[in-house]
Amino acid sequence: MNTSNPSQSLLSVVVVSDYEADEEKTWKDERCILEALASQDIGAPFDVILVENNSGGDSAPQELYRIFPRLQIIFTDESQSAKMKDEGVKRVQTEYVAVLEADCLPNREWLRTLHEALLRNKDFSIVSGRTTYGDETAYKRCLSVLDRSFDNLGRTGKTRHVSNNGALYRCSVLKDFPYPEAVTPFLSSRMRIQAMRASGHKFYFEPGAVMRHAIGGLNFIRDFRRNTGYADMMEHPHKKSSRIPRLLWGRFKRELSDCLRLGPVYLKWHDWPLLMLLLVIVPFFEIPGMLDAVRGEKSIPQSAYR
Repeated sequence: MNTSNPSQSLLSVVVVSDYEADEEKTWKDERCILEALASQDIGAPFDVILVENNSGGDSAPQELYRIFPRLQIIFTDESQSAKMKDEGVKRVQTEYVAVLEADCLPNREWLRTLHEALLRNKDFSIVSGRTTYGDETAYKRCLSVLDRSFDNLGRTGKTRHVSNNGALYRCSVLKDFPYPEAVTPFLSSRMRIQAMRASGHKFYFEPGAVMRHAIGGLNFIRDFRRNTGYADMMEHPHKKSSRIPRLLWGRFKRELSDCLRLGPVYLKWHDWPLLMLLLVIVPFFEIPGMLDAVRGEKSIPQSAYR
């Protein structure tokens, strides 16, 4: 079903769920992100293209169209989230396209802020903002620093990173760089960013555009870190288990640097003991993913990422 008129749209938004922890599709994340998109303050029409795998059928709740009338829902045989994103981008007819993951809710100013950043900076191809898990608990605050602060410059400006869970692109650039084939979206994202950077494209960071990423408990941490570990090992030409200590040490140093640089921004004073504990323990959850890469696994066992 297509209720939009792309010729009248300022830009398009592609939405894909990359994390499906439930066996049965609930559409909860999609409902929430469509509500967040419906409340955007950009003040101009835009379309949303939601892409889903058709393994569970080829229909979606009709209420999704009521939440966001300018909605297209596409069902595809693709099962990897990266390929589903590419399927959505193929349908885009506007100059700008944002690509979001369904479990990441943008603040009300997100789309307008990123669009204005690209309009001001004509020589940049992509702009993304800041991601957080929220600040209600010490757990969320600490993991926001460890998992989500690496791409936070603390100011506007040129960056080496693109947020895979939510960014705004010049559509022509995105169509030139479909995701490379990879076992995990963590790796395919890194590979594409490297290819874009090597071709001379520049990326911009706008901290005023904030997304809130969903977070679960221990199983979420294990899954996130296992995929991270796999991607870390796969980036090296020699995939050996003997490299694991060096990779873990490199991860620890990078995250310690992020903690020292941005901890005062994210944390309350009494969060630091928990942060230090997590800083030491959490990287060890990456070891199974590193071993998956060493063994040449064709999928990440028990992963909810797709």
